Amino acid sequence: MSDTTDDSGSPPTQEEYELHNSPGSASKPDCADPARIAAHLILERALADAGTTPDQAGRDGSVCVVLLTAECWAEVVRDEWQSMTRPGKRYGDGGNRYAQNGYTWLAWTPNEKPKPHSLEDLAEVFAGAVARGCHCIGFAFDPSWLPPDLVFAADHRLMMENLTVEHVGTIANVLCCDPPSECLTQDQADSLTPRLLRLARRLDQSADDYIRKLRELVDRDVAEPVVVESPRKSKAAGTSPREAPTLERLHGMPEAVAWGLTAKADLGDFKRGKISWADVDGGCLISGPPGCGKTLFARAMAASCNIPLVSGSYSQWHGTGTAHQGDLLKAMKKTFTDARAKAPCLLFLDEIDSFPNRATVTHHYADWAIQVVNALLAEIDGVEARDGVILIGACNFPEKLDPALVRSGRLDRHIRIRLPDRAALAEILREHLDHDLAANDLSGAAMAASGSTGADCERLVRGARRRARTAARDMVIADLLDEIGGADERSADDLWLAAIHEAGHAVAVTILRPGGLEMVALRGSSDSGGMTSTTTTNSVYMRPSDVKNRLTVRLAGRAAEHETFGTPSSGAGGPQGSDLAQATWLLATADTAYGFDAEAGLHWRGLPELHRLPALLSTDLALSDRARRQLDEAYAETRAFIRLRLEAVHALARALVVRRVIDGDEAEAIVRRSLCDDGGHA
Repeated sequence: MSDTTDDSGSPPTQEEYELHNSPGSASKPDCADPARIAAHLILERALADAGTTPDQAGRDGSVCVVLLTAECWAEVVRDEWQSMTRPGKRYGDGGNRYAQNGYTWLAWTPNEKPKPHSLEDLAEVFAGAVARGCHCIGFAFDPSWLPPDLVFAADHRLMMENLTVEHVGTIANVLCCDPPSECLTQDQADSLTPRLLRLARRLDQSADDYIRKLRELVDRDVAEPVVVESPRKSKAAGTSPREAPTLERLHGMPEAVAWGLTAKADLGDFKRGKISWADVDGGCLISGPPGCGKTLFARAMAASCNIPLVSGSYSQWHGTGTAHQGDLLKAMKKTFTDARAKAPCLLFLDEIDSFPNRATVTHHYADWAIQVVNALLAEIDGVEARDGVILIGACNFPEKLDPALVRSGRLDRHIRIRLPDRAALAEILREHLDHDLAANDLSGAAMAASGSTGADCERLVRGARRRARTAARDMVIADLLDEIGGADERSADDLWLAAIHEAGHAVAVTILRPGGLEMVALRGSSDSGGMTSTTTTNSVYMRPSDVKNRLTVRLAGRAAEHETFGTPSSGAGGPQGSDLAQATWLLATADTAYGFDAEAGLHWRGLPELHRLPALLSTDLALSDRARRQLDEAYAETRAFIRLRLEAVHALARALVVRRVIDGDEAEAIVRRSLCDDGGHA
């Protein structure tokens, strides 16, 4: 690689720099833009490291991937790439695509296609561009954001590195026409972004002035972990649990609260020297659906223990703006280092399921992902002890976690936070209401809100207060009930269909699991027209008869639609939580993990993960065929089951349309009364 400094180590003058980057003015960066100069320097270094030249990498027909150190470099590196490799030529944009995790730019020549907006579209356009002999290139921080075929077919793969101290000196020299006598540290140079390089520029500025301004801005911009000093707060009048959280104010998560209070007592004994850190239960995994209170639990525990809360996450470390893999790992390490420095404290790792399971990583950059997980494991349980640091990991999908994260000594205790039941909902509503509706019984409101999360309760109370303010009066229970009911804009036909569907589930539960129905509701959401809530069984074992009964309950909603209207709707299908998805998973589990399928034989092939079930069925055609046949048979039996009790389904559905929410005991009474009147099958 060509060096941009002379033998003395001093940065070159502007004239020397321009001479070095000849021939042709088109191959030089915009010398008024420090970000373009920086992009030129690091691209030049990446090309040399890859053993290629701008002419080779940028010619027509070449396919390139440029892996950035951070998303923020995408556009400026794209512009400088065009200047360096294709002076005087244009190329068309593949589209500015904002991926979930950041910014990616793709480009090709010539511009013959409309801008696509998905990886699938991009892959098709890319394949066509390669076939026409176009120059194709993708700029991204994470290669998984690029079309897989582009990464696979790349002729040149350039790995950008952070700016060096010498690079920064060159930038200052070119901008200000004199070599600086001061320099940044390498850590400061690592933190530079196009934004900071540009913000430090001033007219009539000396090179040393520019270096000093960079140092000042870097020191201000260093990404710190989120630290909340959390002295214990007493409950103040009018404050919600979110504003003043403590463990005592959390409801609907009894196991988590019990663990938190035990850890609090152990932490107190540790502080007083009564026990060693080895005797403290210092790690826990909290999982549950969005909005169930995982983050709130961490805040409440820190407040109750009167210790600081330090938080970190994959997305936080990934998005520091300084970032190649080394910078992500550096940000991760800084969070753990800060936690150790603040001990005793609570370290909360959110969205920990964003880290991949090393056993299932299959993309082209598996080594990259594996190293990141290894680094996290080393921080959690490495050579540096974390005495005094209570570690809580939170996720929505614990089944996705790398098994090493949850082994003994790490996040070895797993607490699942489920949706709160009616008793917990009443307590959560009471906490958020504070002095409002103090004399009212909230059991009816809690039943109407069944299926809500703690976050939903906060929103419902906020809406009820708004209704009261609009009416210029104190809140009344009707405000809360109206807010819970919401504005259901479904047509009468859609409401009747949803009622039939939920009544089908409820009738099946009533017959197959007497006393197991908690509630049936006609509450619409983005992916569901209602809900049927059941109690959990006491037995931890599953029998073939249990599988059959669960299938009947799952398929009864669709069967009730089919028997009533002559054809089913899409209500039983859709996302992973849908009736059809759960029924398919149950049959696959009975086959591969329980040994219940006589045709498959008695052998164990693992417990399938729901989110991986489509891929499993597409590759294991025998399993897919068995599951399909068994689903068809179970559905036929469920239709016959519902057909004998269709009058009870209709009776409960009529009550649902009027009432919208019916308690489990009352719903079972309606079903049984209808069966007796009709002489039907119990």
